[in-house]
Amino acid sequence: MRFSSYNILSPKMSTGDHVLLNGLKGTLDIIDEEAYDLMMAHGDDEELPDEVLDLFAEFKDDYLKRGYLTYLCSDDEVIKAREQALDMQKKGNDNKWSIVLVPNLGCNYRCTYCFEKSGVYPECTMNKKQVDVIFEIIKDKIRAGEEMTLYGGEPLDKKNRELIEYIVKKGIELNTTFFAITNGHDLDHYMDLLGSDKIRTLQITIDGPKEIHNCRRIPISGESSYDKIVSNIQTAINNTDVNVLVRINIDTRNLPYMLELLADLKARGILDDPKVDVSGCSVIGEDNILINHNDIRKLERDVEERYPEINGDFTTYTHTSKEMIMPALLVGNPIERKAIPCGAAGSMKIFTPSGDIYSCWSALGHPEHVIGEYDTDGNIVWNKDVVDMWSKKTAAYDKRCNSCKYMFLCSGGCQRPKLPNEAHSNANECDYYQNMFSEYLARVTDEYLTEMT
Repeated sequence: MRFSSYNILSPKMSTGDHVLLNGLKGTLDIIDEEAYDLMMAHGDDEELPDEVLDLFAEFKDDYLKRGYLTYLCSDDEVIKAREQALDMQKKGNDNKWSIVLVPNLGCNYRCTYCFEKSGVYPECTMNKKQVDVIFEIIKDKIRAGEEMTLYGGEPLDKKNRELIEYIVKKGIELNTTFFAITNGHDLDHYMDLLGSDKIRTLQITIDGPKEIHNCRRIPISGESSYDKIVSNIQTAINNTDVNVLVRINIDTRNLPYMLELLADLKARGILDDPKVDVSGCSVIGEDNILINHNDIRKLERDVEERYPEINGDFTTYTHTSKEMIMPALLVGNPIERKAIPCGAAGSMKIFTPSGDIYSCWSALGHPEHVIGEYDTDGNIVWNKDVVDMWSKKTAAYDKRCNSCKYMFLCSGGCQRPKLPNEAHSNANECDYYQNMFSEYLARVTDEYLTEMT
């Protein structure tokens, strides 16, 4: 008998206790310092000494049931983890699709870090015939009540106004709403299409205060993108019930300006609006400008101190972790575990105006990642080899993940195509989970226990 290799031990909480979480079963318990010290000291033992087992005798059966103790050797436990991931992946496939529509492949911005560099794709826009065909293809494939995503290029470019209105009307007929990933520059042309029954949610990027943002997110028109975007967000939240996700792409170059940005958003009434959620996300790509867990930790603390209304989960990593941990604390259910990081490994279907279908929006413009092609008669020819390749972009098929205790928490991380200067595409997730998750687990649990006493 041994301690599971998938046990996650948190640092000490204010109570002096620690959190114990098993990554395979999702079970979560509070343990004292003595138990913590023993598990740390003997966590790598293939067979626990009798004197250690004697100390856990009272809890042995419960610990076996909850996965903290196991009769499996470490190699067999890795095999079990992979089998569990494969089974979860199979059961999670309900043959329904998550739909992403790309109305146009061009963009009215030239952002400095964008993977969609000028010249990668042609200027190409959907026509209404294509929209009709796509909606006929997907009508029995989407889940009831699920949002479709509008992506680009820039879906809400003012040149697309007539097309987007047509798409929204088709969505209403299908009883679905939309989530638009947009730079927000031409949002003033779409105010009447925003709302809970149309384009329900917007994701808009602001990368710093005005001077910093304008150097990174550059409109072709040459005007100040910051002034235009912020004004459009204010108009949208003041005149519609649309939800706005303000995304901040952070790297080492704009990291020092985050508090200044939040101060301006607060002064403009954006930060405090209940329809607005502000979240920082690490830029992908060049390793020399990526922020790491130490940067995230300091940023979270600075933001929490100045802006407690953000509630201690400013970055996407900590926000996701909190959503994962809290139900286990509130209800006592196991933490949600997933074997698939996102729909790219199965359910996501991205329809482009060129007739190509992709699984991942970060793969747009790369012909080797086209999973299928559709025509104006509604026929689809699937590229089976590419479909199979993407179906295996999960934790179950990544040997690095199989033996990782965080396997079912991060689900293998982002599996998009690796960029030229990256070690691997999910390096950010690995850095966060291996260096910061246990600390955040203790913090969230500590806050919950404090509120309950």
